[in-house]
Amino acid sequence: MKEEDKNKIKEIIKKYKKENIRYAKPLDFFLSRNEATKEEIENDLLLCEDLNSAFKQERNGELRYLLYFVYNKKRGRVYVIKINDELSVITIFPIGRQTLLKYKKRKFIK
Repeated sequence: MKEEDKNKIKEIIKKYKKENIRYAKPLDFFLSRNEATKEEIENDLLLCEDLNSAFKQERNGELRYLLYFVYNKKRGRVYVIKINDELSVITIFPIGRQTLLKYKKRKFIK
């Protein structure tokens, strides 16, 4: 994994709109697992206000981005996205206080 500049990721994502977001899994699965609404997920991705760090991954010849959003000391969310002609959301999972502390120690988040 290679850390990307957050501003670079924001510039790439700015090109997309809500209509260009595609989900790899059923949306209901993401919403129930993260206790979020579709609007919250879309706003997180498109605005990138709480983006803490971003990593570039190469898997099976495709380029993915791992985005860490931290809302406060006890709550955060990780998005794995793929960017083609659409913004594809591979997975989203919530992170809690213990995981945030662990990720800070491993320098995933700042």
